[in-house]
Amino acid sequence: MSPRPVRTLPLLFIPLLPSLGCAAAQREWTAHKDPSGFTVNVPSGWKVRPDASTGKIEIAGLGGERVVIWPVFIPSVLDARSASALLRRMASMLAPGVSWAMPQAMAATAIRLPGREPGRSTTAAIVWSASPKGCAAFVYLLAAPEAAYRRSEESFARILASFAVTGSASPSRGSRLRYVRWTDPRENAFSLEAPEGWMVQGGLFRFASVDVRGAWEVVSPDGEIRISGGDPEVPYFTEPTPMLAMTGFAEGSWYSPGYGVRLLVRRYLPGAVFAREYVQMRAPRFCTELVVTANRELPEAVAAINQVHAQFAGAGVSLRLSAGEAAFRCRNQGRAIRGYYFAGTQRTQMAGMPGGIWNAEYLAGFIAVEDKLELAREVFDHILRSIELNPQWLAMQQNLTAATSRIVSRTHAEISRIIDDSYWRRQATMDELSRRRSNVILGVEDVIDPVTGRELKVESGSNYYWIDHRGTILGTETHVQPGIDFREMIRLP
Repeated sequence: MSPRPVRTLPLLFIPLLPSLGCAAAQREWTAHKDPSGFTVNVPSGWKVRPDASTGKIEIAGLGGERVVIWPVFIPSVLDARSASALLRRMASMLAPGVSWAMPQAMAATAIRLPGREPGRSTTAAIVWSASPKGCAAFVYLLAAPEAAYRRSEESFARILASFAVTGSASPSRGSRLRYVRWTDPRENAFSLEAPEGWMVQGGLFRFASVDVRGAWEVVSPDGEIRISGGDPEVPYFTEPTPMLAMTGFAEGSWYSPGYGVRLLVRRYLPGAVFAREYVQMRAPRFCTELVVTANRELPEAVAAINQVHAQFAGAGVSLRLSAGEAAFRCRNQGRAIRGYYFAGTQRTQMAGMPGGIWNAEYLAGFIAVEDKLELAREVFDHILRSIELNPQWLAMQQNLTAATSRIVSRTHAEISRIIDDSYWRRQATMDELSRRRSNVILGVEDVIDPVTGRELKVESGSNYYWIDHRGTILGTETHVQPGIDFREMIRLP
């Protein structure tokens, strides 16, 4: 079933629609259906140029008319004041030479910004809608020669009325991978989905009848992405107590309560501390110059996972769960490496008993070369959401119901969502802010060569940037091609 088009006509342009006159009605129009995921009707001869890097859509008319439609997401709440400031900033990026008037509120979630420059009239607008994670918004820019602006309004209104988001027809990078299910070869205890052709190893490691540790590792064919979950080298721990100390079991020693179980005596570590320590232990196996770039607790993960596991709370048993994350960078043979690990440590204590037993109940992450970071994240997310326990094995091992498998699967899906919504969403925002701040300080801006896809930094101060086949870069104030060999480059916001 094809996606249903989503109309995005802003409220502030709706009053223009009834005034469509003969000029707009008699002109020939064509429907542009773009593979990047939208449709729009434009007058014949007008050019539609979507920018895949920013999501911005530029529409250019034969008489100097210009329409920009730019969907954006703001991970915070917008009100009239903040929306006006955002609109002014983005409008200045889209049309640097325009002198902007005061913003005008057209509706509760719509702001209009009139502008003017010599010989041209311009209008910018923003319309937004709140969601639990922020605000989805559309920024619009309409411009035309001053003498023709009034006549152009009819075409502008019809263009905006026809614009609809349909969803991308092209597969994403992750969707091109074919996933196959891999099953634990040791005891058939669990299974997961991994990309076809990638190496998968691991399984259930049994150290005693009640000490079993599931672990897996998925490695890309070129070895540049390593994704893992669990670790057979990480044991169960018991907290130090005066009783253990009196009998010679100090912190760092091994203690056996019987049944073949061995516990390492060690004080409890919260999730964030454990994640950092694990990264410092594991990453040096694959790279050098390790730097932990982020490390924090995830209290929201604790709440979500405890809610899933609430049915296991038994009388006289106290469970304490702490979750955290650690991101890092390092180098391998001169190549930049990035990585991330999530850890959830769970402490169990019987009522009236000193100390407690704890373990890394949840442990998963990846290491990847920097230019394959996005692919690593996509595969990591898919693997976590695909993990299933074998109900027959569970019934044999712990006499639990088959529903436990669904609970574990839901838990891993919840962890995946938390990871995506916490570090990576925040990191993308911080990286973008850092890039823009650096550009302002250095007096440069980022552009993309549309032919090669190469991103370049150029000296700021021009309205348009061009490059020829020799790599010569020129900046111009007007949209006039400086030579037949030159092509226009795309400016990043």
